[in-house]
Amino acid sequence: MTDEELSHCILSTVEYYEYKVMQEILGSKVRHIIPPIEADDTFNAGLVRGANALSEEYVNNPVIKQYVDDPKCTIILFENPPYAETTSMEHQRKGAGKKSSGWKNSFVVTEMKKQVKGTALNDLGNMFIWSAFEYYLRQPTDSYVAYSPVKYWKVQHLIDKRLLGGFCCNRRHFHTNIDACIMVALWSNEDADLDAFELPGYDIDDDGALQLAGDLRIARVHSMYSRMYYDKRTFADDTEDGVLLKHDGLLVEGQKQRIKPLFNSNMLGYMVADGPGFDNPDLHSCLLSAGIYNGNGFFLRIDNYLEKLPMFCASRYINYNREWTERARIMKSGDGADRFNADVASGKLDRWLRKCLLFTCVEMQNHMRTFTGSDGRFYRNELCMDTTNGPTVASQDLKNLVCGPAEQRILDQWKTLMDAVKQTNEYDPRLTYGVYQIFAEIDTSYKDDEGKTVWNNIEVHSALQTLKTLVKEYYNTEIVPTLFEYEFLK
Repeated sequence: MTDEELSHCILSTVEYYEYKVMQEILGSKVRHIIPPIEADDTFNAGLVRGANALSEEYVNNPVIKQYVDDPKCTIILFENPPYAETTSMEHQRKGAGKKSSGWKNSFVVTEMKKQVKGTALNDLGNMFIWSAFEYYLRQPTDSYVAYSPVKYWKVQHLIDKRLLGGFCCNRRHFHTNIDACIMVALWSNEDADLDAFELPGYDIDDDGALQLAGDLRIARVHSMYSRMYYDKRTFADDTEDGVLLKHDGLLVEGQKQRIKPLFNSNMLGYMVADGPGFDNPDLHSCLLSAGIYNGNGFFLRIDNYLEKLPMFCASRYINYNREWTERARIMKSGDGADRFNADVASGKLDRWLRKCLLFTCVEMQNHMRTFTGSDGRFYRNELCMDTTNGPTVASQDLKNLVCGPAEQRILDQWKTLMDAVKQTNEYDPRLTYGVYQIFAEIDTSYKDDEGKTVWNNIEVHSALQTLKTLVKEYYNTEIVPTLFEYEFLK
């Protein structure tokens, strides 16, 4: 900023050492710093007393209020809100759960809860974005520059304002190792009905130079899979004497169970395709042979399972598209449900749905296993292509897939993999294997004296790696475009 621009600024930070540097470098150039001078009690366990922007004291700070209350003054708020989603695994791994959730009891949060409901209240950054428009921006000439993931506008619909401009950049450059999209947006304090927009994307290379990533489209999500696509049907012959599993497809023990262990012969398994985003995608998408103990999914029934598979396919997007431009920008949506359901009913999507089935059968996050449950029942993996013990539901439906070269390469590689599997000591001919059960029970390894990984069944390991490469190529070429066309990805 120029000295002229700085002379119009009020600066504030809650971090004490940032505050000290700010005082030293900018104190004489700006109009105000909050607090203006350091007192004996300014240092407060690493934070600045009086600079908590979520407190009532701060909202009513007289230094700020004199300008907020002046209609002849135009306000531009420039802010990089702190990022913390207390329900995210990233937050929990830091051991920060309850300890760093004290902000949830602050004045701003209490006031925000009177107007806003839902998951938006889990994001600390949203408190700043909401309070910007609630307490500081008053007239059409006011504006707000916010550095934040796009979620607050895209899926949480926290604001409905006119966008004046902005750009996207890589979150990796903001003290994290995560490649993800951060939006820097200039919002006018004017209401607007905006459903999509494009912003240029910029990254920084190893030499510190800007790299243009092209224009990135950001479109609003209006509905979730759980509302539009989850199968919520119950059947009169559903029983509650089944089993519940963990994410790895094995029986759960000792965990709090959030769903009933339903069983019905018309159930193929249980699908989770949870939430709009791709934070920790392996925890929010899976396929199991029975219900998962913590729920958030639905039981997959044999009469309509094919049309449910696109949800599972879409949930794997970020694993095969890891660029920073995709994570936190592309999200899951149910907005195309009416078009999708109509085209399913007409038969237009028959071939593509079977392509989704083929992908599902060879995708590693399909954690369906064959096992005998604690209920005494034999659970067979029906969404795989191992026909050693007779056809599976998947193998029967895949007979109707018109195979091109891409499909044939996967089928040939599957045969190579199974031939190798059957030569191992770990192979159990009574079981019907999918790729995950092969990976977990047969593609085993150990460390040698030099700490190098040694694979017990190198032919199996090599065949699995080749299959993974084919699966990624097939997914992005044959599955992804239609996922975007029907807004499973948006």
